[in-house]
Amino acid sequence: MPPQQQDGEVLQAYGHPKIAFFHLFWKVAAVLVYIFCGVFSSSFIVNFVVIVLLLTLDFWTTKNLSGRLLVGLRWWNETTDEGSNWRFETLGEGQRQINKKDSACFWWSLYIMPVVWGVLGIIALVKISVDYLLVIAVAVVLSSANVVGYTKCSKQASAQLRDMARNAMTSGLTAAISRV
Repeated sequence: MPPQQQDGEVLQAYGHPKIAFFHLFWKVAAVLVYIFCGVFSSSFIVNFVVIVLLLTLDFWTTKNLSGRLLVGLRWWNETTDEGSNWRFETLGEGQRQINKKDSACFWWSLYIMPVVWGVLGIIALVKISVDYLLVIAVAVVLSSANVVGYTKCSKQASAQLRDMARNAMTSGLTAAISRV
């Protein structure tokens, strides 16, 4: 088979190949620019702005697009006078058809990125590169916020599915008993 057809087959295995691409692209781009930023510019300010811009694009894409389209989950935090409230949204039972490759791409990259940034932080500490620890701190905070949000959202989604199954079972048993 020609390579073009094989590439097409790989992309067809994903339910949302463009979203999966950008989900990974911003993460990898931020790490690569961080690692090779000395090649592009010797100015910490320029490097900081470019890396943080890539990190915010990653955060926004993960939170608002890839989470909803790749795994059917969405989270946000509302701040009121009483405090902060986490809100979670899950696609309904009939709407939720999650592609296994999309889901694996999403969850693996979501959990790996804080670890990658942590390792880069340790390297920055060893090199005594205190200024770049600020970049690492921003990266860890943004990637960890998505980890916490989607982990909580996933647990709530699992609880909702269990409750729906329990309710369906209870109503089915009630209907069966009432017929007798």
